[in-house]
Amino acid sequence: MTKDLSPSSARRNAPTLDPCGQNGPAFAAGNAAFRRHQMGRLLHRIGALLPGWLDGQELIRESRQMEQRCWRELGYAKQPIFDGDLPAFLMVDGDGHPCDLSVPSEPVKLAARMANLAPSSSPTPSSIGTNLDTLARLLNLTPFEFQWLLWSCTIRRFGRAILPVVPLRDATHGCDVLALLCEMPVDAVRDAVASRRLHTWGVLDGIGSDGAMPPLLSGWLSATDQFSEWIEQPYDSDTDLLIALCQAQVSLPVSR
Repeated sequence: MTKDLSPSSARRNAPTLDPCGQNGPAFAAGNAAFRRHQMGRLLHRIGALLPGWLDGQELIRESRQMEQRCWRELGYAKQPIFDGDLPAFLMVDGDGHPCDLSVPSEPVKLAARMANLAPSSSPTPSSIGTNLDTLARLLNLTPFEFQWLLWSCTIRRFGRAILPVVPLRDATHGCDVLALLCEMPVDAVRDAVASRRLHTWGVLDGIGSDGAMPPLLSGWLSATDQFSEWIEQPYDSDTDLLIALCQAQVSLPVSR
């Protein structure tokens, strides 16, 4: 079972919004574009909500990380360098001149800018999008379950370190946070989390051996490796898609 990242490790080496396609050339580009689009939507949404979830130094730290991660979408000419980002010997250029440092935006102002970012254009058709739509129909997924699954499989490919470190006090708090993030009724979120059918089907990961949910938001948005692999493949029929789901389920560790 995948373990969640600690706050310290989650902040290190956060990836950029440029994953490589994992499949053949016929559909890898569509899948990669789909993932980038969804990851951008998710980061913009989280960035807008951070002041409601964090405060003090934690808010300052994660807002700063978010500003550097989404610098293109924010309209910056280059990724900003803030004081303390680099060791002293890298704070000068080849001629010995000090590097230009940027001043981090105030978290509340940055959140407002993130909330007002124009959404990127819809991605080209992809196997991921087609398969998720089909799966939602075949399994009668609720709107929240669909969104939960969509963002979870997106994050699996980027790595959880791309997300801000948002601690969750307990399951109730986690459901409240997910409801805000997905803009869904909190009762719908609680029902989906309580049913645990997405975990039982082998598409979501993260529940501990004692049945407890992870302590960080990133752990609640965690698709299994099996699901992330087969959801990106093209299928000739609905039956083939369901067979892949069954195969992913039976390949789960015995501990599940």
